[in-house]
Amino acid sequence: MARQQEERVPLLSDEELPEDDLGGIQVSISRARDGRRAPHGTSFPSTSAELTSGGSGLSGGEEREEGQTVGRRRKHYSGNEMIVSVFVVQFNIRKGNEVEWRHPEEVNLEGIEFKCIASGSHNIPKDFIYFKQGQLFGLSCFEKIKVQSEEERGVRMKSVGLLAVGYQDLHLHQQFLERQARGHVETPGHYGSLEEYFTHYRSPRHSSNSVPRPLLNGDQENSLNQSSTSEVVHPVGAIPKYLEYFGPHIFVLWKLALLKKRILIFSPPPIGVVCYRVYCTCLLTDHSLGGDLDLDCNPMFYVNVNDIDSLRSTRHYVACTSEQILQSKTELYDVFVDQQRLVTHLASLDHLLRITPADKERYDLLNSIR
Repeated sequence: MARQQEERVPLLSDEELPEDDLGGIQVSISRARDGRRAPHGTSFPSTSAELTSGGSGLSGGEEREEGQTVGRRRKHYSGNEMIVSVFVVQFNIRKGNEVEWRHPEEVNLEGIEFKCIASGSHNIPKDFIYFKQGQLFGLSCFEKIKVQSEEERGVRMKSVGLLAVGYQDLHLHQQFLERQARGHVETPGHYGSLEEYFTHYRSPRHSSNSVPRPLLNGDQENSLNQSSTSEVVHPVGAIPKYLEYFGPHIFVLWKLALLKKRILIFSPPPIGVVCYRVYCTCLLTDHSLGGDLDLDCNPMFYVNVNDIDSLRSTRHYVACTSEQILQSKTELYDVFVDQQRLVTHLASLDHLLRITPADKERYDLLNSIR
């Protein structure tokens, strides 16, 4: 894509996703345009309007049949209604990472403070992180600023995040979380907007009662929609950079993911772009095959030393980390991806890590199509 090279992968809006950049990928990536099955059964958006609204998964005929009322409901609520919790994590110079505030109180956030402020984040001004918490998925946005405070030793670091039922629509909330992270490092202690956002987009499956979600007045609804869906970006926009970064190794990752191997990707912060590499790797396995074959590669996104027990008991996954010490824990993974270098401690996988002439030929063909 004709985009300026930046320190991290640029995130693209729906208007910046040309057909040619997605149409030539000969695995599941090509189905981002035809609306076929995506990971966990969620359809990819097939039009710019669907990309902005989060994607409905309905065919054109079904959408017309549903009518304007459903269209309006999908615009405001599709995907966004999956929120289970909102929270603020801070770095305390005496205690380390800690949950500063949460809503609602009863949701289990144990260990989430270490997922939302990645190791090494003190070296960067801002970041975003995808992660998994139990059976839920989360997105948090990190911000660091300098302050005139001896008590905080001249720096303030916070991360604002949310938990949701799935991960495909988390990108819809990123703009809102980025603004909240900036607001909380500049003027801490104001949580009203987060509570209102949760009330508007909370998951009916995790609410304490079955009463309908309260409707907001026009000004409140416009404010929330502008905060969360204006200039929406989508992880699919990272695919071209993913292909350039790994080169022919994408076919090695594809084979490993199809074989349900434990893949751990290492990179120093910023970690957001590395979470997108996890997303894209899982996207490679989304094949349209018949039968009961389960191709889910179990994206765990960002993990650290606090996830060692979970990683040890997980049969297959794709995850990323900013803690290189995990490379020494060979019982936790099958393949360790050290930025662009793939290594394994299993002799049975050595041959799979080699780029074959056929892989190079496929990659050249892919580039020529793009």
